[in-house]
Amino acid sequence: MRVVRALLLLVAVMIAGGLLRDRIPETAWDRFALPFRLMRLSTEPADVVLPVPVAGVHVRSVQDTWGAPRGTDRKHEGQDIFAPRGTPVRSATRGVVLRIGENRLGGKSVSVAGPGGRTYYYAHLDAYSAVLRVGQQVTPGTVLGFVGNTGNASGTPPHLHFAVYGPGGAMDPLPMLSDRSDSAPPASPSEREADPECALHGVIQPTGVEILKIEPVRLALDVVAEIETQERGASF
Repeated sequence: MRVVRALLLLVAVMIAGGLLRDRIPETAWDRFALPFRLMRLSTEPADVVLPVPVAGVHVRSVQDTWGAPRGTDRKHEGQDIFAPRGTPVRSATRGVVLRIGENRLGGKSVSVAGPGGRTYYYAHLDAYSAVLRVGQQVTPGTVLGFVGNTGNASGTPPHLHFAVYGPGGAMDPLPMLSDRSDSAPPASPSEREADPECALHGVIQPTGVEILKIEPVRLALDVVAEIETQERGASF
């Protein structure tokens, strides 16, 4: 019965949204549409191949750091991709932006929900793309930010910490990476503009709307919360 009510609510909200689309600011629309975009993504197959998310970097130059010791109680759950400071970081998948923000260990970071219930985490950014916003739809190639060494990477060579989380937990991204096609469009002038803080940062927050209780939406939010918890209690 709860699922039926949620689906009826979804239909009603979609109809209302369609009627009001032209009257709603783009940023507000992205947040409004996020739960529905997450549900659609959850029904699509997960990506098997991911283009390297750092511009100009080839797979052969990525040194495997998956599982390397981090502190005394955990292992590295991602890959470090080194590049000069300010190199564009592009989304490795289609999806929607779940979170833009800063934390003690990952520094400036972005979380993107992709197909198949996966979440992609980009950390240690020097700055965000000035046009990035929570709820925004992205494609492989969308500029998310720029390589840096914020967070606990301060003092190390600039690099991107790239992590992939599936329904079963962290996944090694390296076997999925492939060289990015030369046909990837150059960053637009607005994308190239770096924003150290990103005025549209934040994380989508659960509300009382019943649609947010549907499994794919709840799981995506849980992954972001889990990353935040790990960031507070461990190091890369």
